[in-house]
Amino acid sequence: MQIVVRQALISDSSSPFHGQQKDILIDGDIISAIEDHINTNKDAKIIEQDNLVASPGWVDSFANFNEPGFEYKETLQSGSEAAAAGGFTQVFAIPNTSPVIDAKSQVEFITAKNQSSIIKIHPLGAISKKIEGKELAEMFDMYNSGAIAFTDGLSPVQSSGLLLKALQYVKAFNGVIIQVPTDKSIQPNGLMHEGILSAQMGLPGLPAIAEELMIEKMISLLRYTESKLHISGISSGRSLQLIIAAKKEGLNISCSIASYHLFFCDEDLREYDTHLKTPLPLRSREDMRALREGVSNGDIDMIASFHLP
Repeated sequence: MQIVVRQALISDSSSPFHGQQKDILIDGDIISAIEDHINTNKDAKIIEQDNLVASPGWVDSFANFNEPGFEYKETLQSGSEAAAAGGFTQVFAIPNTSPVIDAKSQVEFITAKNQSSIIKIHPLGAISKKIEGKELAEMFDMYNSGAIAFTDGLSPVQSSGLLLKALQYVKAFNGVIIQVPTDKSIQPNGLMHEGILSAQMGLPGLPAIAEELMIEKMISLLRYTESKLHISGISSGRSLQLIIAAKKEGLNISCSIASYHLFFCDEDLREYDTHLKTPLPLRSREDMRALREGVSNGDIDMIASFHLP
């Protein structure tokens, strides 16, 4: 079957057509022509709409597909279908499952599903056994079985000593540690950004310093180990400035934000809308604007969905 996409803006910096509006001919599963105008047979499917954009498949670096153990929330199949519907062709699946993805057998369970999946699922192996933050998991075995990087996901490692060992350990195979920047000892029951609004609403606040202190600690450990670190889900402007300074220093660090931090801030919670109760709190309007600027100028490396059914 032939498909013609009419006058799509091509967004692909590696393509000679980047930034141009073209017709695209898809023959079966192959893009066979990109031209100003393409004539085709009457049986071809035509996709024509204002403001069409064509790009390579998107990559989501932080999503929870819940399988195994929590299939009532999501399965690898339903998660893959949701990802594909949104234009994602590769997804990093966090290890917060039951059992936890902390050994090669669990990694192989995920990678085996790729044979029938419509997208590519990359398992993220756990840093610590059972994501308890006490002992290192067998990261080398998981890496050899297909784990693309290592994280404790929604339960980030709190121990400086264990995180130090993890950063040192992955250097043996050029691995990457991914950490959500949350110091859980600071206001562990916080429900929203700590500020004037949280006081007015009577909700316990989670201060930005819980994130910023964790980032400062991780940067110090990264400097010491000379390893690789990705900080996933920053939410404050100061967090971004700390990471920018670390990059200028030459440290091997990158960062991502949750997509919702570009669109909402704590002011949007005035009506107690539970749809906006996010695992990473919505910060101030100033923080939101700083993150938008960080995306625009390239200081923020990735936008993650933080898909958490």
